[in-house]
Amino acid sequence: MTTLNTRKLARCALWISPVIIVPVAFFAATPWLAEQPDALTLSVAAAAALFVMAYSLFLSARVNRRLDEVQVAGQRFSSTWGMTVGSVAAVIVMMIPPLMNALADAALRLGTESPEEAVKLGITIGFMLVVVLQLIGTGAISFWWTQRLGKSSE
Repeated sequence: MTTLNTRKLARCALWISPVIIVPVAFFAATPWLAEQPDALTLSVAAAAALFVMAYSLFLSARVNRRLDEVQVAGQRFSSTWGMTVGSVAAVIVMMIPPLMNALADAALRLGTESPEEAVKLGITIGFMLVVVLQLIGTGAISFWWTQRLGKSSE
């Protein structure tokens, strides 16, 4: 029994590892990429991002094959409402002046080369904020769905 769980955990870690290895390798290569032409740097960044997104879609499709009807319904419900709740939460965060000022200050501090870089970084930080809050919203609603479903079956 323990060997089976260890094998299953190892197999799961092996399947997920590219999603972790590629970003870590990209960030480890940033000193080298800083010395390269901008076209190469942007190409490598785009390739890494596209690989992680495509591989994540592949993994989600692979997991979805084993879901039953109730789990698929829960996934759709949490996905729909989690995206909405996450987007609204991001707008609320950006409407609060101290939080918006903190995001702008972070972009200015990190984008030291020029104001243009700070604007690009600010847009990227804002997009990442939306995606992370959508992830949190989807996870919370999925957890709520699972808990509610467990209570109704008792």
